[in-house]
Amino acid sequence: MSTPSGPSYADFAERVGADFVLQLPDGGQAALVLTDCTASSPHSFSVSFKAGPQAPREQRLYQLTADGFGPEPVFLVPVGLRPNDPEFPSEYQAIFNSLPGQ
Repeated sequence: MSTPSGPSYADFAERVGADFVLQLPDGGQAALVLTDCTASSPHSFSVSFKAGPQAPREQRLYQLTADGFGPEPVFLVPVGLRPNDPEFPSEYQAIFNSLPGQ
């Protein structure tokens, strides 16, 4: 479950290894798998995904869904290529920050 300010660390931490779907601007979809969820402070965390070949290479806000999650808008940034994994050749990251008390 997410809060009005967006998804929480717990929303992602319990889904590491889970399949996600990225909604493409043209109405298509790309497969993602959540590979990591790391808290860097009590108010900041990051998530990493490996992405299928249909995933675009532009950083932007995308709608993500998973079993029991979303749709949620998440700003994804492509951070690398995975040349030895043709099924999931790209890697994305999202960083979430909140102010204390929110």
